[in-house]
Amino acid sequence: MKKIRHYYYLAAIIQGVFIIASPVARAQDPTTDGYVTRKEYEDLKAQLLAMKKELDAIKKEKATQTQENAQGQAIVESHKKVAPPESSQAQAGADTHKQVATEASPPVVEAEGSLLGTTKFLLAGWAEGMYEQRNGQVSTFSASFNPIFLWELTPKILFDSRLEIEPSGGGTNVNLVNAQISYLLNDYVALGVGEFFSPSNVFVERFEPQWINRLPDRPIGVYHGVLPNISVGAQVRGGFPIGPTRVDYAFYVSNGPTLSTFDARTAGTLDFNSYTDNNDNKAVGGRVGFLPVPGVEVGYGFETSKPGFQGTAFADVQALVQSVDLEITRNSDLLKGRINLFAQYAWSHVDHAVYDPDGSLGFGPLSLTAKRDGGYAEIAYRPTKLDIDLLRNLELIFRWDHLSPDPSGLGDPSETRWTLGLDYWLSPSTVVKAAYEWDKPNGERNRNALFFQTAIGF
Repeated sequence: MKKIRHYYYLAAIIQGVFIIASPVARAQDPTTDGYVTRKEYEDLKAQLLAMKKELDAIKKEKATQTQENAQGQAIVESHKKVAPPESSQAQAGADTHKQVATEASPPVVEAEGSLLGTTKFLLAGWAEGMYEQRNGQVSTFSASFNPIFLWELTPKILFDSRLEIEPSGGGTNVNLVNAQISYLLNDYVALGVGEFFSPSNVFVERFEPQWINRLPDRPIGVYHGVLPNISVGAQVRGGFPIGPTRVDYAFYVSNGPTLSTFDARTAGTLDFNSYTDNNDNKAVGGRVGFLPVPGVEVGYGFETSKPGFQGTAFADVQALVQSVDLEITRNSDLLKGRINLFAQYAWSHVDHAVYDPDGSLGFGPLSLTAKRDGGYAEIAYRPTKLDIDLLRNLELIFRWDHLSPDPSGLGDPSETRWTLGLDYWLSPSTVVKAAYEWDKPNGERNRNALFFQTAIGF
């Protein structure tokens, strides 16, 4: 560009010189009357034409260069203009690919999840430590850990299991408490198979965990052969509304209990801890609960079975267990707190039978219709509406529980207990308990006990 600019300046100067030079030349030469010679004119003209040619060539070269630059710039601009749509299309293609991949992924994951399971796994449970000092026995500390495993294979297929781990002697006992696979058929029906808590025993199913049970020990009336605790079989359960009320139900078929026939002390009692059946007959049971108003539930449970060993004289003996339960939870402005009432009572009936009919076991013949009953009632009060934290976290509990004697009259006598407890809640699932229990079996020395316990749920 500088070279071209110099040529323009030179041409302008030459033209100016030529224009000026002619009259000057004419004025200075006296022989030509002020005019230049022909030769001088032709020389100047030739020089001017040469310079003009060179200038035209320079102009042409510049025009060509400018055109090429313009075309190159146009190509660049055209490329810039064309490139974004191509890039946009490529990006759109990539985005579309991502979207398709994203939309395509869930079915694949769902298909895999339905076959291999999901990561929806939860470890829950509780742990406890207790000190017990009971009259007539050595005082002792105890501890246990109860992990609960919950796994959602799919939104409709669930698994739950619980272990009980506690020290014993020089080792550790590990017991499988329950293990059940459930299928949610719909909002009102769930199917389950495996080892599950017996629906007819509300305390075991709902209140047994030690951070939920408000007292350190458990009521005797719903254990010791009166009600089943764990059942191995299949069940169907659920609930449905009836207007403003609600009905809960659970029905099951399972391995039945075992009838005790070889011991005078326990003759006629039912052993629910035998998880394999002793005959082809199966136990059938269930529970129906009714919630007339919020916070109140009444229920009825039952189980019928043939507990005698197959091929013996007791094979056709029929057993029936029935129970009723009540649960009430109320918040009281007058009492500045919450009141909970739990109660359950059960009756066990085994048809008439003759135990040790030939006397070979040393206590027969013993003819009896085995009947047994037991239950508990518990009331708890916590001042949740007080402003003082220390008082608001305290809970006062009173429980009565009872168990009738063994049916034979030769075993354990009837037993009635009264327990008073005081809890302090460190958190909604962490509690420190202190309790004293008055326990006087009929005709025996008292078994009064002092308890301290700490339990945490997670």
